[in-house]
Amino acid sequence: MQLNRRNVAWILAGILFVLGSARIQYHVKVEMPRDDGTTTALGDLRVGSEAPDFSATDLQGQPVELSEFRDRKVVVADFWAEWCGPCLMAMPGLQELHDEFEGQQLEILAVNLGESPEQIQRFIERKGYTFRVVPDQDHSIGNLFGVTGIPTMVVVGADGRVKRIRVGYGAGSTDRLKQTVHDLIREIQPTGMDDL
Repeated sequence: MQLNRRNVAWILAGILFVLGSARIQYHVKVEMPRDDGTTTALGDLRVGSEAPDFSATDLQGQPVELSEFRDRKVVVADFWAEWCGPCLMAMPGLQELHDEFEGQQLEILAVNLGESPEQIQRFIERKGYTFRVVPDQDHSIGNLFGVTGIPTMVVVGADGRVKRIRVGYGAGSTDRLKQTVHDLIREIQPTGMDDL
């Protein structure tokens, strides 16, 4: 009789192990791929909060302030570095976004963290990227946004509020970003429409 109880216990333990393993597999293979790194907060920065303003100079020597785009453009601020593999994987998607929405109410600011303008310029030219690049050698802009890992992307609406935060890069990230940008651009009222 004890032998049978022991066998039953082992059989039950085996069943529980198989069920637990199946649950883990389901989570890893089905649920996790849906997570594209989108989050609601990055340090003190939260979706819905006012985006911190900053002043910098882009790679072309032109001044850039986040507030200059208020009421005019959606801003995608992408924090990256050349040594970061996932950052490099995300860059073609940024260029695709830039090309698709060129001349519309979108500004891409690729904020490079910690690298020299010369190094960044060589990389950008070699890859043929045409979106706006902002060097942030001392991480001051990254710190304002609470960036602790890269790639980090913050989408700011024309109202100056954070609309989306994504940390990391994964399959489908570009398509979801395009949809977000498309929706936010549609919300912008063309100048003068209120007067009609």
